[in-house]
Amino acid sequence: MRIGELSTKAGVNVQTIRFYEREKLLRKPGRTASGYRTFQEADLERVRFIKDSQQLGFTLKEIKDLLEIHESAKSIVGSPQTKSEEWEKAFRIARERLELINQKIAFLKVLKRPLAAVLEQLRAEQAMVCPASLMARPEAGRTGKHARSDSGADSRPGKKSA
Repeated sequence: MRIGELSTKAGVNVQTIRFYEREKLLRKPGRTASGYRTFQEADLERVRFIKDSQQLGFTLKEIKDLLEIHESAKSIVGSPQTKSEEWEKAFRIARERLELINQKIAFLKVLKRPLAAVLEQLRAEQAMVCPASLMARPEAGRTGKHARSDSGADSRPGKKSA
């Protein structure tokens, strides 16, 4: 299949296919006599694997490592121990990605609390104030119905007024 068909079947842009080829995520394709790239079904599966892995949060470097492990493990004729070591590398990469996801979830939960509190306060007061303005500088002297300091001075700790 040619690059356009591959990109359509994989659901990616033609430039994405070329990028994956440059980055050596895809093998260098064969060429027709007229110079068109020709791809195989295995290339389609590889592009789908790359896209699926990106959706799971893996970086292109991690995906490249996983692809190399997979190719290496397929070609190993030796002992099951060697294959096991290769697959353990893949599991390590996946566990590290899962840990990063868990850290991001914890961070997002921390971010969620104050925003949810501000939104609830504004809803209860039926205030027409942009929540982001209250989140950006909560210590800027809000009192009563969201009054802001008119002094123009920055009331954040550690900042000096000019």
